[in-house]
Amino acid sequence: MSSSRNRRTSSSRHLRVQSHLSQEVSRTFRGELSDPRLEGVALTSFELSTDGRLVRIGYTVTPEAAAGGLRPLQTALEGASGYLRSQLAEHLDLKRVPQLRFIYIGVSYIGVSEHTPGAAEEGES
Repeated sequence: MSSSRNRRTSSSRHLRVQSHLSQEVSRTFRGELSDPRLEGVALTSFELSTDGRLVRIGYTVTPEAAAGGLRPLQTALEGASGYLRSQLAEHLDLKRVPQLRFIYIGVSYIGVSEHTPGAAEEGES
């Protein structure tokens, strides 16, 4: 019986740590990184491994960012991971700060406005 309770407590702790890590990485990514290569990159998923040593962060890019190639984006994300980890160490009380692995999800067209010829004229009638 105590074994299932420990699993439940461990699971809730894991989810709580994952949530805190996700919030802190997202906040730092949006507010403190100034690398122009990261323009158009959005963090979309966040998964902490069961042992807590690795975080897989999924990201999408805008069509404009994708046009420049994924290699510069991946290089910029790998470069930013050291700074992100240092911020996690500073702001969260963890025994060890997990490694960050960025995983490309795809191109996101959400929020990208496409101008279709004649659309303005139709709306004005």
